[in-house]
Amino acid sequence: MGQHVTDVGQEKKEIKKELKKHAATIHCSNTLSLLQRKITNALLYHAYKELMLKDEHEITVNQLCRLIGYQGHNHAAIKEAFKGLISTVIEWNLINDETGSENWTASSIIASVSLEGPLCYYAYSPRMKQLLHSPSMFGKIDLVIQSRFRSSYGLALYENCIRYRGLPTTKWFDMDLFKKLMGVPAGKYEVFRDFKRRVLDKAVEEVNTYSDLVIESEYVREGRKVVKVRFKLKERAKKTRLGGNKQAASLQTDSGHEEIRTRLTSLYGLSNEQIEQIFSQYDGQYIQDKMTVIENSKPFQDGKVQNLAGYLLSAVKNNYQPAKSASLPVIDLEGARMELEFAEVKRQIESIREDYHHHRENLIHEAIESLSTEDRQQFMADFQRAAEPVIKTILKLQRSKYTRENVWESPQIKALLRQFAVREMDFLNVPTLDEFVSLQDEIKIEAWQKLKSFDPDHPLLRSNE
Repeated sequence: MGQHVTDVGQEKKEIKKELKKHAATIHCSNTLSLLQRKITNALLYHAYKELMLKDEHEITVNQLCRLIGYQGHNHAAIKEAFKGLISTVIEWNLINDETGSENWTASSIIASVSLEGPLCYYAYSPRMKQLLHSPSMFGKIDLVIQSRFRSSYGLALYENCIRYRGLPTTKWFDMDLFKKLMGVPAGKYEVFRDFKRRVLDKAVEEVNTYSDLVIESEYVREGRKVVKVRFKLKERAKKTRLGGNKQAASLQTDSGHEEIRTRLTSLYGLSNEQIEQIFSQYDGQYIQDKMTVIENSKPFQDGKVQNLAGYLLSAVKNNYQPAKSASLPVIDLEGARMELEFAEVKRQIESIREDYHHHRENLIHEAIESLSTEDRQQFMADFQRAAEPVIKTILKLQRSKYTRENVWESPQIKALLRQFAVREMDFLNVPTLDEFVSLQDEIKIEAWQKLKSFDPDHPLLRSNE
């Protein structure tokens, strides 16, 4: 569902932060605020790869703020938005594309949330996870574009149009249903001209200003009453989408392009293929503007940007703005660099943990196998007596999954066996996770130390025993 930003230092390319959102979650009747809509999409984007693997997901508050383009420091507003997400009942599956009928389901959008210092833990209900993870139709939502919207109505309209990308129009929406989809409370703006002036026109303007679509509304009337609405859809040209314009393009000369190309090669290290690609999508003045943004940034002037090519490609694609510009949300280059670095650190540590668990299991298995037949039988009998209360609990609570024969495969019993072996076998020397890390190569040791300095209580640093 989510699309991810790769490490530009290795790949020399960036993929958009893009959420593939289930059509049912886009076509939902609710009264979410703009902040709540943005948070909903960002949390789902962040969790999607492990949506069915974890009961609870984690994200730092700073990461969340970056994903939604939130520039303030009022984290109390984030907390209030979370409380609203838990308490708001959302109606799902309002539209069935095959039958045209309305199917109904209701749920809170997230089941629980916990803020612990810099970390946010959140969970979805099992029903919600299943719905979100196995969508029958997607609407792709670019999180950078999402961050630009200024109203919940604008973002709601974008979400309800984006799933029809590639088609000339959306389908026809009954007006009463469309108001629900836009999050208009029942009984409000019942006169169409009021709804059009206060909701629809402003939402269309936002979509056409901030997004990668250009839309135009069409209506069906019965007498003087508007009963249905749909939207014509066009893709915005990439040059105009990200700030280029015809006037700027016409002012570019061959010599000017050549000067830019020289800087792209000598200063930024772009290949000829990369240069041709960005010139095919953006005009020279726009590329020049993004180089100026990079070169005026604090990380560049402090010499902290290690991958200029990657940062420039990101700046061009995501329309990085000067620090004092208020036309679009500022994208923090240093914050983006730190986020990429943190993702690589986590990847390194996850690899360390996997190697450690494998090493630990081998040591324990070899120790048990080294016992004489009599001692091994006695050891397993002693362990079974010690573990019997846990075994009974597992068989009672998970009887559809485990039996007496295969209960030894459960993670809980395996963990108990590790602890029992370490306690009972004096000769068994299982290193701690920290000790195991000290034996790794310099890159992994450095990653471990970086995470410790950033967040000494991070779950990845725990032994999980």
